[in-house]
Amino acid sequence: MTMRKTIEIEIESKENGLALKTVLSKEVGLSRREISRLKFAHGLFINSLEARVTQQVHTGDLVTLIFPEKDTPHALRLLQKPDILYEDEDIVIVNKPAGMVCHPSHEHLDDDMGTLLQNYYGEGFTIRAVGRLDKDVSGIMVYAKNQPCAARLSKQRSQEVLHKVYDAVAQGIFENSSGTLQYGLRKVEGRKDRKISADGQQCITDYTVVGTCQGCSILKVSIRTGRTHQIRAGMAAASHPLCGDSLYGGSTERIDRPALHCGHVELIQPFTKEKITVDCDLPDDMKRLLMED
Repeated sequence: MTMRKTIEIEIESKENGLALKTVLSKEVGLSRREISRLKFAHGLFINSLEARVTQQVHTGDLVTLIFPEKDTPHALRLLQKPDILYEDEDIVIVNKPAGMVCHPSHEHLDDDMGTLLQNYYGEGFTIRAVGRLDKDVSGIMVYAKNQPCAARLSKQRSQEVLHKVYDAVAQGIFENSSGTLQYGLRKVEGRKDRKISADGQQCITDYTVVGTCQGCSILKVSIRTGRTHQIRAGMAAASHPLCGDSLYGGSTERIDRPALHCGHVELIQPFTKEKITVDCDLPDDMKRLLMED
């Protein structure tokens, strides 16, 4: 019979004021993986109250560690190595899987790409996402490793020097092989979708049809403005919702999330001025979508 392992530690004066993770690492000798397992299994307690790894400890505190018998799904995922497509001393570019958010939020405190990168790089890595992808959209995400780089990449993004191209599969056959969609988009309180509205934020979306498959159009899409749900809402408003995008009227018969993938990015390394180009293959669910019956 297996049982959960429990360890109790009393904080000494020399450890007073340290972060819990520092004590666990330097004084107790736990590995980063072991600390992560405890964190995601809710197995860290100070004086019988659940604790955060960044929480300060004080002399006389009783720290209780309850090790899980097995990893939780979140822990298993976040202990994996991120899929790094490019890296230098200032930038890391990764392939974000569908179903994972880009950075922590009140709804996603420990199951996001930013936390995965923090776990990978260890203490000292600050999450600086340059742009974002919806949770259910896959593909290229750019992160800056320092603030000067983040500021310069954000400026490149606003000036369209940092340029992304998305792969998408939309329902129906487009009348024109290429075009530009212009519309206003605004958030509606209490709703997840965005509403097309003349008084919304301006959106400019360029698309090119590169093929068709089973009554659907295969697209290359780029955006000149970066609004939440810009591509998804714009395609739906044009009567071509993305396959799998149930929020905007897309059918989930052949794919159960929006068929949208960031597959290409170009940018300039802010300090060396080198041009960086990164490509990312379609994920398996979108490859299956494009297969003939």
